[in-house]
Amino acid sequence: MTELVAVVRSRVAQSCVVNRCRKDGCSVALPRGRNLLIIDCDEPGSPFGPHDTKCDCLIFEESENGAGRAMPIELKSGRIRASEVIRQLQAGTSAIANLIPDGVTVQLQPLLAYGKIPKGERRALDKGTVRFGSERIGITTIRCGAQLP
Repeated sequence: MTELVAVVRSRVAQSCVVNRCRKDGCSVALPRGRNLLIIDCDEPGSPFGPHDTKCDCLIFEESENGAGRAMPIELKSGRIRASEVIRQLQAGTSAIANLIPDGVTVQLQPLLAYGKIPKGERRALDKGTVRFGSERIGITTIRCGAQLP
């Protein structure tokens, strides 16, 4: 398999490559020793324009056996609207589809890190999916500060 992290790194500006995933009082703890590429989608050189709908971070991971994983991540410490989160994660998923090399298969895992989710919004998120190619993939939720799954 092509080195996913190296190829994606070459397709974005280094100004948007960061070493943490954190926004507005919410973050995701990153495990040590894993081959990760973290893109801050608000930074110049990211796959998004300044006025585009976007998620907060894109994380690409390649394991020792060459398996790839990609995660659009939205960080919400305050009010959550499920429809907005789903749109942001879909935008991240579309960017991921454009960044991965042809012929490379990745496992997609859309992720919301949150502070608090009202019940109605929780139900909508539990039913929410993003489209990745011909698949519909559910959204994983974790608390702000929790370890990246």
